[in-house]
Amino acid sequence: MADNSADRILFQELERKRQAIVNEINTYTAVLERNRNVGMHGPLLDSEGFPRSDIDVVAVRTARNRIICLNTDHNEVMKQLEAVSARLLSKTQAGVEGMNTDFTTTVPSSEPPSRSVPFLLVDQVTPGSPADLAGICVDDRVTRFGSILASNFTGLQAIAAVVKSTKPKGAIPVTLLRRCGESTSTHHSILYKPEGNKSLGLHIVPLT
Repeated sequence: MADNSADRILFQELERKRQAIVNEINTYTAVLERNRNVGMHGPLLDSEGFPRSDIDVVAVRTARNRIICLNTDHNEVMKQLEAVSARLLSKTQAGVEGMNTDFTTTVPSSEPPSRSVPFLLVDQVTPGSPADLAGICVDDRVTRFGSILASNFTGLQAIAAVVKSTKPKGAIPVTLLRRCGESTSTHHSILYKPEGNKSLGLHIVPLT
């Protein structure tokens, strides 16, 4: 029987890399929040066409560029994590011996076959919100929201429970399907829960 120890080590390395990316995104997100919560798309020029004097324009541009790059890096790491997790789960289902019995608690719950089935539609994203910063767009279809998949989705109360159980500044993995013309692409995003009673800036409706 095949040994899965190499995949387990790779999974742990990728997870550490993913967390480092998340931490860096948090750092740059804080820069945008300090600058009047300008977000990823807020104007950098005033009404007369000059750089705004109420924000650090250079810092905002730098933060935005880094967030874009880091989101791309995060997408790539998530793809690798999914591939490794799929291999490990396949071995588990085949009854591979010698596997750490508690490993399945570490594998993201997005790995069952239903992970690619959309069950929510994004119909509104607030500019400058956590959803906007995560790169979520109107008309995206959600195939994963935290631990929720199409297979265990019971209603919007399940989504609310995920948000409620997430600590402030905590990360909620979100997987999206996005249509572009005749093609559809998959996007992996990290949605950060804001502190206090601030909104995620995301409105979703169940797909029927």
